[in-house]
Amino acid sequence: MHEEIRIMATNCAVCERDARDAEQNLGIALNLEGIAHPEDSFAYDLLPHRREFHRDKLLRKIQEWAALGQQCE
Repeated sequence: MHEEIRIMATNCAVCERDARDAEQNLGIALNLEGIAHPEDSFAYDLLPHRREFHRDKLLRKIQEWAALGQQCE
């Protein structure tokens, strides 16, 4: 599941930003080092990826991954 999150963040600047926001909001570490999109790609990715659909899918995966991590502690 973590790899799916990384792939989404790698392929889409919007998803990367949403994933980094989720890291802060949930107090988790997704290890997104090395993933960085130029600022102009955020505007480019916004339309084709239908931000709200992508955000729902990404945040659902991150929440599931975070919950699995808490169960293992």
